Amino acid sequence: MENARGTCDWCKQFVVGELIKLEYIDGISHHACHQCHGFARIDVRQFNIAEQALRDKQSKLN
Repeated sequence: MENARGTCDWCKQFVVGELIKLEYIDGISHHACHQCHGFARIDVRQFNIAEQALRDKQSKLN
């Protein structure tokens, strides 16, 4: 967790306090507030699983 002020990338609300950094497999990261953290974790996890499956499929084709 980071002590930061900023906007939650899911609910778009300005947060004064702790934002949680979530990293995607492709190197991009977003920040979530405590209220959105559960949903954000699921969202990032699903993206990472799908991205890894796509990469695996592409590597088999090459």
